[in-house]
Amino acid sequence: MKNYIFMLSVMLFLSGCTGMIDVQPENSTTFTNYFRAKKDAEALLVTMHSTLREVMFNDIYGPHHAAGGIMDQISATVVTSARRLDPSQHTSQRWRYYYETINSADIIIDNIHRFPFPAEEMEPYRLQACFTKGLMYFMLAQRWGEVPITRGSTNFDKLAKSSVSDVLDEAERWALQALELQVFEELRDEHGNPRKTKQYASKGAAAALLAHLYAWRASIEGKNEYWEEAEKYCTMIMNNEVGFYDLAKSPEQVCSEVLSRNSVESIWEVYKSTEERIASKIYFSEAFFGFPVRMDSWGGNPAKKMDMEISKARVRMMYDEADRRRDAFFLVTDAKKLYVIKNGEEYTVKTTLEEGDVVYKQYNNTYTKAFPTKFRKSYYTQNKDQQEPTFRGFDMCKVHWRLADIILLRAECRARQNKPSAIEDLNKIRKRAYGNDEHGYKASEGDLQLAIFREREKELIFEDHRYYDVVRNGWDYVRRELPEAYTLLSDQEILDGALYYATDLNAFENNDLMRQNRYWNQFLQ
Repeated sequence: MKNYIFMLSVMLFLSGCTGMIDVQPENSTTFTNYFRAKKDAEALLVTMHSTLREVMFNDIYGPHHAAGGIMDQISATVVTSARRLDPSQHTSQRWRYYYETINSADIIIDNIHRFPFPAEEMEPYRLQACFTKGLMYFMLAQRWGEVPITRGSTNFDKLAKSSVSDVLDEAERWALQALELQVFEELRDEHGNPRKTKQYASKGAAAALLAHLYAWRASIEGKNEYWEEAEKYCTMIMNNEVGFYDLAKSPEQVCSEVLSRNSVESIWEVYKSTEERIASKIYFSEAFFGFPVRMDSWGGNPAKKMDMEISKARVRMMYDEADRRRDAFFLVTDAKKLYVIKNGEEYTVKTTLEEGDVVYKQYNNTYTKAFPTKFRKSYYTQNKDQQEPTFRGFDMCKVHWRLADIILLRAECRARQNKPSAIEDLNKIRKRAYGNDEHGYKASEGDLQLAIFREREKELIFEDHRYYDVVRNGWDYVRRELPEAYTLLSDQEILDGALYYATDLNAFENNDLMRQNRYWNQFLQ
């Protein structure tokens, strides 16, 4: 059995959609003996989640996130190249893990009927796979646009790309099925015990996926009726029709509780154990720009030094003094907080000093940079000969969707439909940000859609939404909000696919049906 699980986890679906794992024939001893116990179904979920986590944690290193990040000073080659629309960065993005995850989901979907249990007992496993397939195709469409659509776990034919609309149709098909999942509070494992992490998809997670999917379709495909659909699914979440969700009481709690794991505001997140987070520095670490420990490398490669910084001036411009997110999300913007070392080992943010605390030497009133403290449950080490501590990773899950995101997404959907109620949603987030009702939207601010975009920018900073928020809001936003080469893109270049990744060159191996994106093809001939 261990060998078979290993086979399932080592997917050979290479870029170009050929070479997926060859599942053994139905009459093979291994195949017929495997689908026997619910622990085997749980093992299939583990396999699917392992590749899903690879997607979600590695995705934060893509050029889209680098280009969409709010940074003032950048010396990291990977980031500057992304902002210049350098083909070398965009062709290096591979869809392999996405398709490996889809294949893991297909193995569940194609074989769940083999288990000797009532169909209703096995349906939750199938629905978990449906959610994953829907999410993967949605993410593929956001990142590459046109991509192949696979045909189950045992089809190995060469595949051409499908249109963006067809890929989004496929994402929608599976996401709608996933909506039959139970609410998170009712999810159970093979022993009947409650699921412990929000990495397991739920009815609320499926609704969040559909909300974002329809909002993307409304914008990218120009189908205004989809704004109403997106609004509907946001409302289902906000009205607790698909699970119980509630806003944390303060921005401070967003940092200390929501972005940790399993909070009432979190809808769906990607789990990583403490041991994994410590051992795997590359995950969920260097991607968070300007953390108050300088990165000496990216992924252990000294040649790729990380140096991405945001200034105090920019933070003060984004967040006024009354906005409590400024002090919660950032360190020393006004020298009100202290970064301290306790007993040479523990590093924390504090407002007052205790015996044994030593103020980290760089953080004083004259330091010009602001440092995000949004993701603050971290591990550091410091040898005696080191002047600065070394960041080892975050002891946190990666929250992909939370209620604040959905509230602001509904505000955007309503604004696109010219509904005044959009203001009510916007002000819900502002009320938490300021702790009162005195900073609600006023007509004098001008464009409501822009005001909502700015609020998402402030609330969801460093949570991997901004690039796709920019694109969803339209080409004018792309040219205004994204740096360097993006500001110069023509309408035709955008239509030709400049906002998508180039197809990975490995995808062309042994697949004469594969074609390059028109925009990127001009650089790769």
